[in-house]
Amino acid sequence: MNKIDFKYMDKYKFEEILPQMFEILYSNMSVFAPTNNSYESDFQIWVSHITSALHETNRETILLYIDFKFVGYFRYSLNSSTQSFLMEDIQIKSEFQGTGIFSSCLKWLVNQLPKNILSVEAYVDKRNNRSRAIMEHLGLKCMGENKNGISLYLAGDYSDFYNKFC
Repeated sequence: MNKIDFKYMDKYKFEEILPQMFEILYSNMSVFAPTNNSYESDFQIWVSHITSALHETNRETILLYIDFKFVGYFRYSLNSSTQSFLMEDIQIKSEFQGTGIFSSCLKWLVNQLPKNILSVEAYVDKRNNRSRAIMEHLGLKCMGENKNGISLYLAGDYSDFYNKFC
């Protein structure tokens, strides 16, 4: 049996994990959403955006491990004014996709989140049918799209989501 472990990323000691995170992201996204930039250029653009986001108090990153090997990450944020849970980014190495690690992560996470959450939300790139299917399986429904039209906005009742994992 593989040992699965989840750890919150240290918001002040993340520089060493960023290249590994980006490697997974790039590998997954270049399949259906290539940028036509070089790997190094995409990395620099991503780092410039992700670094400030990682320090936001309402945003967390969970690092995913199987047998002590880093295999992915999950970023989310909480909005206390709307009492919502936004699933921002889930990236898992391709060879570990479909192993149940994301479901295990969510089962672990729902027991750590505040109990007053009302809704769960996600944005999914329109070209990523697999991610959309996963979000719909979790009970989210398409409610529209983002401002630039690249991603779909999905939302659902958090109590339904919570009950799937408790």
